[in-house]
Amino acid sequence: MEQASVFDRVTESGGVRATLVAAARAARAIVRAGDDPAARAAADPKGEMTHSWLFTGPPGSGRSTTAKVFAQALLCTDPEIVGCGRCRGCETAKAGTHAEIQIAETMGVSIGVEYTREELVRWAYALPTTADWRVVIIKKADRLTPEAANALLKAVEEPPARTVFLMCAPTTDPADFSVTLRSRCRHVYVPTPTSEEVVTALRIEHPELTVEQAEWAGTVANGHIGRAKKLATDEGTREWRGRALDLVEAVFDPATSYLRTRELASKAEAESKRKNEPIEEVELEKLSNALGLGAKGKGAQAATRGAAKEIKDLEADQKRRRKRDTLEFVDIALMDMIGLLRDALLVSSGIPADGGDAVAGGAGGGGSMPTPINPDRRRTAAELARRVPAEGLVASIDAVMDARHAMARNVRPAVALDGMMGAMQVACRVGQR
Repeated sequence: MEQASVFDRVTESGGVRATLVAAARAARAIVRAGDDPAARAAADPKGEMTHSWLFTGPPGSGRSTTAKVFAQALLCTDPEIVGCGRCRGCETAKAGTHAEIQIAETMGVSIGVEYTREELVRWAYALPTTADWRVVIIKKADRLTPEAANALLKAVEEPPARTVFLMCAPTTDPADFSVTLRSRCRHVYVPTPTSEEVVTALRIEHPELTVEQAEWAGTVANGHIGRAKKLATDEGTREWRGRALDLVEAVFDPATSYLRTRELASKAEAESKRKNEPIEEVELEKLSNALGLGAKGKGAQAATRGAAKEIKDLEADQKRRRKRDTLEFVDIALMDMIGLLRDALLVSSGIPADGGDAVAGGAGGGGSMPTPINPDRRRTAAELARRVPAEGLVASIDAVMDARHAMARNVRPAVALDGMMGAMQVACRVGQR
């Protein structure tokens, strides 16, 4: 599927696409107006372009993709189409290799003040040389430390003439993003995209996918663009989803159900380790080189003694990152479980899905019909609906949500999953006559 412009990858819901298209066009008009303040103001009479933006939205809504698309449009060199997607400016911006784009690194748990000052703010104050604008993208701005947010605030309050800051965070809640920094940004909420929008984005980014593959991934991802891409292209992600859905069926097998929950927790830890080990090795090597470890001669021993704290801090940061990634892997599995339970509840309700006939015990409604999230697990959903009453399915969903909340309170995943399994077995009346 060919894209008419980069904005084809941005949702139309909530006016997101229209807002950014207008801003990108205004940005081009401002550049053409030159340096005269009056001319620049006249070029954008509605104030559609500004120097700092905050994109928020639920996980998988595509807030970072939206920011990157906007950056492509600002760096586009096509004279007719703003954000053509084909010029060198668009292609290098998409790849993250454009000389005028800086994407904040978030390898660690947080983005520190030194990195923000030296790598982001200092870079932002240089004038662009190969494009009309410079663009700073902070995909996980909720990880800015308070000191880093303050350092960035100074640049946003006194912005460089040709630099745009694009920041992404889950919400505008003070726990996620600095209140003062938020007040200096234009806020764009990116809602969860429809399955159709996810499929379109998939086929544009991965033209090698068949229509069936893209539609399957777009459906089972349930509005999560990043997850849809992984489901469509990565066998490991598909295997992880299968493991999560099998855990729902394991509820009816008390002999193995708790072994399955422990296995899921262990696999999540192992996957986190596999993902982070190469990154950790690079980080340790960089730090060791910076501290002069392994050097010989005068002062080498003193340098080694002084490096101990730096290395200990790095190891603590890496440990926190591994834990966070483990929780994310488990949470993804839990959300997949909720999707299957929701499908069973849909069958139990008797509401027709996909234009099909209503099952016994319910009546169809008018308008758009709900669709199952897991079309490849229809039989499992039907069997769950047959064996478990609707109130039991609702209680099972609550049990999964309780496990998510428990992990957010620092309960170990294995313990949270065991508690979830016990609650689900009670809800499903396993072992009861």
